[in-house]
Amino acid sequence: MNNWKNSLPIAAMLVLAWFVPAAYPQQPSTPVISAKSSPTPAIRAVQSDALAACAAAVDDLIATRQLAEAIDAENDALKKRLETEKQATALLRELSDTRKSENGALTEALSAKNQTIAAKDAIIESQDKLIAVLKQKKVSPWRRLGDILIGAAIAVAVK
Repeated sequence: MNNWKNSLPIAAMLVLAWFVPAAYPQQPSTPVISAKSSPTPAIRAVQSDALAACAAAVDDLIATRQLAEAIDAENDALKKRLETEKQATALLRELSDTRKSENGALTEALSAKNQTIAAKDAIIESQDKLIAVLKQKKVSPWRRLGDILIGAAIAVAVK
């Protein structure tokens, strides 16, 4: 449609150039050999102007067609670029989704690590408490000596 709008002035010039010779009296079909039948210099000038106008219109039409071809090539290149941009956008979205899921997995792993460390700390604390309790229950040497003597007495009594 744009090509037709651009070509409209050229087409109008071609139509005018076609009808310009018809506006002037036509020569008879059988040439008369006389001075009267030769065109006047003014008619020759109009005909040469019309020919120049036609040549200019043809040149303009050729240039317009070349421009239209260049614009079509540019449109094709822009369509290809758009498709490439769409593919790049899709890949970037996929990458973003992958990074979000990776970030979620890393957050879960960090939480699990923190829970493991807290559990280890609780075990160490309970072992420290047990050690403290066992240190408080330490048996005196006199009591041990008494236990040994009682054990020996039982051994003698059993024999």
